[in-house]
This record gives sequence, structure tokens and C-alpha cells, in this order.
Amino acid sequence: MAALALHQSRTWMSAAARAPLMRMSLAAAFVPAFLASPKPFTWAIPSLPSLLELFPPWLLAVPKKKTSHSRKAMRSANKGLKDKQNLVHCQACGSPKLAHHMCPNCYRELNMERKAKNRTPEL
Repeated sequence: MAALALHQSRTWMSAAARAPLMRMSLAAAFVPAFLASPKPFTWAIPSLPSLLELFPPWLLAVPKKKTSHSRKAMRSANKGLKDKQNLVHCQACGSPKLAHHMCPNCYRELNMERKAKNRTPEL
């Protein structure tokens, strides 16, 4: 009995597939809406010039070779410390100091005197 029902459904499907109007309605019923659209799906691949417009020009500037140690040393040779030209002798102790600055030796002595004075209570 089940074989008879299966045979009848097969004959109905084959008859429906033969009829052109039924074939369209079956196709529309079984195909999802996004696949049945008349416009085919195409990949939207942007062209190369439009991709290059997205990046700033400095992003694409990359060195081709590694900079050697000697080249780096030659480039950074002028970045060293400069010699001081404004050295003078302190009038109080005679040690060298920067012009318009307090002498470090004199400052140390004054600072030690001040701390010693603050430590001893005044009577």
C-alpha cells in the first residue's frame, strides 16, 4: 500500500514537472527569495586605483633593505652632546660653573649650613 502511495506521488511530481506553468510555480515555491531574484549575484571588487586612494602616501613608503649599523652610526654622529661655551670661574671658591648659575660647591656648603641650623633648636 505504501509503495502504491509513493508511486502515485512520483507520477504527480513528474506530471507537474512536465507542465511549464506548474514548473515555474514549483520553482518559486522551493527557491528562497534572495536566490530567485532576476539580478544575478556579482562580486563587487574595487579596482586598484580606488584601493590606493584609501591609504595615505606615506604609508606605502617602506625601505627595501635594513639600514646597517655603520650607516646608523654615521647618521647619528651629529646628535652627540655639544661642548659648553659658557663656563666661568666662581668668584667665591674658584671652581668652574655655568655662567648665570649658582656654583654647585657653594650651594652645597650653604645647604649644609641651613640644614645644620634647622636641626639644632634655638635656645
